[in-house]
Amino acid sequence: MATNTMAVFQDVDKCMRCNGCVISCKRKWKMKALNPGVHKTAPDQRVIIKSQKRLDMGPFIRFSCWHCPDPPCVKRCPFGALEKKADGAVAIDPTKCDPTQCSRQCVTDCQRGGYPKVGVGSDLFTTSKAWKCTLCNGVAGAAADLDPAYGDPNPTRATAAEIGLVAEKAHEPTCVYTCPAKAMQWDTRAAIVGAGGIIATGGYISYQGDGSMFWASKKYIIAAPKADPFVEDHITPMLSSMLTDSVSKATVVPTLVAGGIIAVIARRIRLANGEG
Repeated sequence: MATNTMAVFQDVDKCMRCNGCVISCKRKWKMKALNPGVHKTAPDQRVIIKSQKRLDMGPFIRFSCWHCPDPPCVKRCPFGALEKKADGAVAIDPTKCDPTQCSRQCVTDCQRGGYPKVGVGSDLFTTSKAWKCTLCNGVAGAAADLDPAYGDPNPTRATAAEIGLVAEKAHEPTCVYTCPAKAMQWDTRAAIVGAGGIIATGGYISYQGDGSMFWASKKYIIAAPKADPFVEDHITPMLSSMLTDSVSKATVVPTLVAGGIIAVIARRIRLANGEG
Protein backbone atom coordinates (compact mmCIF):
# COMPACT_ATOMS: atom_id res chain seq x y z
CA MET A 1 0.00 0.00 0.00
CA ALA A 2 1.29 3.46 -0.93
CA THR A 3 2.24 5.85 1.85
CA ASN A 4 -0.39 8.52 2.46
CA THR A 5 0.33 12.15 3.21
CA MET A 6 -1.34 12.68 6.58
CA ALA A 7 -2.52 15.82 8.38
CA VAL A 8 -4.11 17.09 11.57
CA PHE A 9 -7.33 19.06 11.25
CA GLN A 10 -8.55 21.26 14.11
CA ASP A 11 -12.17 22.40 14.32
CA VAL A 12 -11.44 25.47 16.43
CA ASP A 13 -15.11 25.86 17.42
CA LYS A 14 -14.94 22.62 19.42
CA CYS A 15 -11.72 23.36 21.28
CA MET A 16 -12.27 24.35 24.94
CA ARG A 17 -8.57 24.72 25.75
CA CYS A 18 -8.48 21.99 28.34
CA ASN A 19 -4.76 21.64 27.45
CA GLY A 20 -5.13 17.86 27.28
CA CYS A 21 -3.23 17.83 23.99
CA VAL A 22 -0.42 19.91 25.49
CA ILE A 23 -0.06 17.65 28.52
CA SER A 24 -0.25 14.42 26.53
CA CYS A 25 2.43 15.71 24.15
CA LYS A 26 4.70 16.56 27.06
CA ARG A 27 4.23 13.16 28.65
CA LYS A 28 4.74 11.22 25.42
CA TRP A 29 7.93 13.06 24.52
CA LYS A 30 9.35 13.47 28.04
CA MET A 31 9.31 17.27 27.81
CA LYS A 32 9.79 19.53 30.83
CA ALA A 33 6.86 20.15 33.17
CA LEU A 34 4.16 22.66 32.25
CA ASN A 35 4.86 26.29 33.14
CA PRO A 36 1.53 27.75 34.37
CA GLY A 37 0.52 30.88 32.53
CA VAL A 38 3.10 30.47 29.76
CA HIS A 39 1.48 30.07 26.36
CA LYS A 40 4.23 30.36 23.77
CA THR A 41 5.91 27.80 21.59
CA ALA A 42 9.13 26.99 23.43
CA PRO A 43 11.76 24.22 23.72
CA ASP A 44 9.61 22.50 26.34
CA GLN A 45 6.33 23.12 24.53
CA ARG A 46 5.86 21.49 21.11
CA VAL A 47 2.18 22.41 20.86
CA ILE A 48 0.16 25.12 22.61
CA ILE A 49 -3.45 26.25 22.53
CA LYS A 50 -4.07 30.01 22.47
CA SER A 51 -6.99 32.35 21.92
CA GLN A 52 -6.98 34.42 18.76
CA LYS A 53 -9.05 37.18 20.34
CA ARG A 54 -8.56 39.51 23.25
CA LEU A 55 -9.51 38.54 26.81
CA ASP A 56 -8.85 34.87 26.15
CA MET A 57 -12.35 34.23 24.80
CA GLY A 58 -11.47 32.08 21.81
CA PRO A 59 -11.47 30.86 19.17
CA PHE A 60 -8.77 28.58 20.56
CA ILE A 61 -6.11 27.76 18.00
CA ARG A 62 -3.45 25.08 18.00
CA PHE A 63 0.04 26.53 17.53
CA SER A 64 2.60 24.01 16.28
CA CYS A 65 4.71 23.09 13.27
CA TRP A 66 2.82 23.19 9.94
CA HIS A 67 4.97 20.40 8.43
CA CYS A 68 5.58 22.33 5.22
CA PRO A 69 5.46 20.54 1.84
CA ASP A 70 9.01 21.80 1.13
CA PRO A 71 10.42 22.62 4.58
CA PRO A 72 13.40 25.02 4.59
CA CYS A 73 14.51 23.74 8.01
CA VAL A 74 15.27 20.29 6.57
CA LYS A 75 17.53 21.71 3.86
CA ARG A 76 19.48 23.87 6.29
CA CYS A 77 20.30 21.35 9.03
CA PRO A 78 24.03 20.47 8.73
CA PHE A 79 23.60 17.30 10.81
CA GLY A 80 20.65 15.78 8.96
CA ALA A 81 18.63 15.91 12.18
CA LEU A 82 15.50 17.08 10.36
CA GLU A 83 13.74 14.90 7.82
CA LYS A 84 10.62 15.19 5.68
CA LYS A 85 8.86 11.84 6.07
CA ALA A 86 6.83 10.10 3.38
CA ASP A 87 3.69 10.54 5.48
CA GLY A 88 4.11 14.35 5.45
CA ALA A 89 5.66 14.83 8.88
CA VAL A 90 8.78 16.91 9.41
CA ALA A 91 10.51 14.81 12.07
CA ILE A 92 13.55 15.71 14.13
CA ASP A 93 16.15 13.41 15.68
CA PRO A 94 17.47 15.12 18.84
CA THR A 95 20.37 12.67 19.07
CA LYS A 96 21.80 14.24 15.90
CA CYS A 97 21.00 17.88 16.74
CA ASP A 98 23.83 20.02 18.16
CA PRO A 99 22.91 23.73 18.25
CA THR A 100 26.35 24.64 19.62
CA GLN A 101 27.90 23.68 16.28
CA CYS A 102 25.53 25.48 13.89
CA SER A 103 23.89 28.85 13.23
CA ARG A 104 20.39 27.58 14.12
CA GLN A 105 19.23 28.32 10.60
CA CYS A 106 16.23 26.01 11.09
CA VAL A 107 14.79 28.63 13.45
CA THR A 108 15.65 31.58 11.22
CA ASP A 109 14.33 30.15 7.96
CA CYS A 110 10.85 29.18 9.13
CA GLN A 111 8.51 32.14 9.43
CA ARG A 112 5.26 30.31 10.10
CA GLY A 113 3.88 27.61 12.31
CA GLY A 114 5.84 26.28 15.27
CA TYR A 115 9.35 26.50 13.99
CA PRO A 116 12.03 24.67 16.02
CA LYS A 117 12.80 26.22 19.39
CA VAL A 118 16.26 25.59 20.82
CA GLY A 119 16.83 24.83 24.47
CA VAL A 120 16.92 22.17 27.19
CA GLY A 121 13.31 21.16 26.71
CA SER A 122 13.37 17.45 27.50
CA ASP A 123 14.10 15.41 30.61
CA LEU A 124 16.10 13.02 28.40
CA PHE A 125 18.79 15.55 27.43
CA THR A 126 20.93 17.90 29.52
CA THR A 127 22.07 20.00 26.54
CA SER A 128 20.13 22.26 24.20
CA LYS A 129 18.33 20.69 21.26
CA ALA A 130 15.88 21.90 18.62
CA TRP A 131 12.30 20.85 19.42
CA LYS A 132 9.07 20.87 17.43
CA CYS A 133 5.98 18.83 16.68
CA THR A 134 6.78 15.70 14.64
CA LEU A 135 3.22 14.35 14.22
CA CYS A 136 4.43 11.72 16.68
CA ASN A 137 7.04 10.31 14.34
CA GLY A 138 9.79 8.94 16.56
CA VAL A 139 13.55 9.05 16.47
CA ALA A 140 13.70 5.56 15.00
CA GLY A 141 11.30 6.29 12.15
CA ALA A 142 7.54 6.07 11.76
CA ALA A 143 5.08 6.40 14.64
CA ALA A 144 4.94 2.61 14.93
CA ASP A 145 8.70 2.52 15.55
CA LEU A 146 9.11 5.02 18.36
CA ASP A 147 12.38 4.98 20.23
CA PRO A 148 11.78 3.06 23.50
CA ALA A 149 12.83 6.16 25.45
CA TYR A 150 9.60 7.83 24.37
CA GLY A 151 7.27 5.03 25.42
CA ASP A 152 4.97 2.77 23.45
CA PRO A 153 3.51 3.54 20.02
CA ASN A 154 0.36 5.64 20.19
CA PRO A 155 -3.09 4.01 20.17
CA THR A 156 -5.84 4.88 17.69
CA ARG A 157 -9.60 5.16 17.49
CA ALA A 158 -9.64 4.07 13.84
CA THR A 159 -11.48 0.88 12.94
CA ALA A 160 -9.82 -2.10 11.28
CA ALA A 161 -11.56 -1.17 8.04
CA GLU A 162 -10.22 2.39 8.17
CA ILE A 163 -6.71 1.15 8.88
CA GLY A 164 -7.05 -1.25 5.97
CA LEU A 165 -7.63 1.71 3.66
CA VAL A 166 -5.14 4.09 5.31
CA ALA A 167 -2.36 2.24 7.16
CA GLU A 168 -1.14 5.46 8.81
CA LYS A 169 -4.31 5.56 10.91
CA ALA A 170 -2.99 2.62 12.96
CA HIS A 171 -1.40 5.20 15.27
CA GLU A 172 -2.72 8.69 15.94
CA PRO A 173 -0.68 11.65 17.18
CA THR A 174 -1.13 11.76 20.93
CA CYS A 175 -2.72 15.24 20.80
CA VAL A 176 -5.46 13.96 18.49
CA TYR A 177 -6.12 10.76 20.41
CA THR A 178 -6.40 12.46 23.81
CA CYS A 179 -8.64 15.41 22.80
CA PRO A 180 -11.87 14.95 24.83
CA ALA A 181 -13.78 17.40 22.64
CA LYS A 182 -12.74 15.58 19.46
CA ALA A 183 -11.68 18.95 18.12
CA MET A 184 -8.82 17.39 16.13
CA GLN A 185 -8.87 14.71 13.46
CA TRP A 186 -6.07 12.61 11.93
CA ASP A 187 -6.68 11.83 8.28
CA THR A 188 -5.13 12.04 4.84
CA ARG A 189 -4.42 15.50 3.52
CA ALA A 190 -6.76 14.82 0.61
CA ALA A 191 -9.60 13.86 2.96
CA ILE A 192 -9.18 17.13 4.84
CA VAL A 193 -8.51 19.76 2.19
CA GLY A 194 -9.35 18.02 -1.08
CA ALA A 195 -12.52 18.29 -3.13
CA GLY A 196 -15.30 16.68 -1.12
CA GLY A 197 -13.11 16.74 1.99
CA ILE A 198 -13.84 17.80 5.56
CA ILE A 199 -13.28 21.52 4.97
CA ALA A 200 -15.16 21.68 1.67
CA THR A 201 -18.27 19.91 2.96
CA GLY A 202 -18.29 20.88 6.63
CA GLY A 203 -19.96 24.27 6.34
CA TYR A 204 -16.91 26.22 7.46
CA ILE A 205 -16.72 29.94 6.71
CA SER A 206 -12.97 30.24 7.24
CA TYR A 207 -9.94 27.97 7.16
CA GLN A 208 -6.17 28.20 7.27
CA GLY A 209 -3.37 25.74 6.77
CA ASP A 210 -0.85 24.02 4.54
CA GLY A 211 1.42 21.02 4.68
CA SER A 212 0.01 18.73 7.38
CA MET A 213 -1.82 21.21 9.61
CA PHE A 214 -5.25 22.75 8.98
CA TRP A 215 -7.71 24.84 10.99
CA ALA A 216 -11.33 25.79 10.25
CA SER A 217 -14.27 27.57 11.89
CA LYS A 218 -17.99 27.95 11.28
CA LYS A 219 -18.19 31.03 13.53
CA TYR A 220 -15.04 33.09 13.12
CA ILE A 221 -12.67 34.46 10.51
CA ILE A 222 -9.45 32.91 11.76
CA ALA A 223 -5.93 34.18 11.16
CA ALA A 224 -3.05 31.84 10.34
CA PRO A 225 -1.38 30.83 13.62
CA LYS A 226 2.22 32.03 13.51
CA ALA A 227 4.73 31.12 16.18
CA ASP A 228 6.38 34.53 16.37
CA PRO A 229 5.55 35.98 19.83
CA PHE A 230 4.92 39.44 18.37
CA VAL A 231 2.45 38.07 15.83
CA GLU A 232 0.86 35.74 18.40
CA ASP A 233 0.22 38.37 21.04
CA HIS A 234 -0.43 41.51 19.00
CA ILE A 235 -1.12 41.18 15.28
CA THR A 236 -3.23 38.01 15.34
CA PRO A 237 -5.66 39.05 18.11
CA MET A 238 -6.02 42.50 16.58
CA LEU A 239 -6.69 41.11 13.10
CA SER A 240 -9.13 38.49 14.36
CA SER A 241 -11.05 41.07 16.40
CA MET A 242 -11.39 43.42 13.46
CA LEU A 243 -12.43 40.71 11.03
CA THR A 244 -15.21 39.52 13.33
CA ASP A 245 -16.37 43.01 14.30
CA SER A 246 -19.16 44.89 12.56
CA VAL A 247 -17.15 48.08 12.38
CA SER A 248 -16.21 49.35 8.89
CA LYS A 249 -14.05 46.44 7.81
CA ALA A 250 -13.48 47.81 4.33
CA THR A 251 -11.36 50.71 5.58
CA VAL A 252 -10.09 49.79 9.03
CA VAL A 253 -8.73 46.28 8.41
CA PRO A 254 -6.44 47.11 5.45
CA THR A 255 -4.95 49.99 7.44
CA LEU A 256 -4.29 47.87 10.50
CA VAL A 257 -2.91 44.97 8.51
CA ALA A 258 -0.52 47.27 6.64
CA GLY A 259 0.57 48.88 9.89
CA GLY A 260 1.09 45.48 11.48
CA ILE A 261 3.20 44.25 8.58
CA ILE A 262 5.38 47.36 8.76
CA ALA A 263 5.81 46.89 12.52
CA VAL A 264 6.85 43.25 12.05
CA ILE A 265 9.36 44.15 9.34
CA ALA A 266 10.84 46.93 11.48
CA ARG A 267 11.16 44.56 14.43
CA ARG A 268 12.95 41.92 12.36
CA ILE A 269 15.39 44.55 11.07
CA ARG A 270 16.16 45.64 14.65
CA LEU A 271 16.73 42.04 15.71
CA ALA A 272 19.00 41.41 12.72
CA ASN A 273 21.04 44.47 13.70
CA GLY A 274 21.29 43.28 17.29
CA GLU A 275 19.25 46.19 18.63
CA GLY A 276 16.70 43.98 20.53
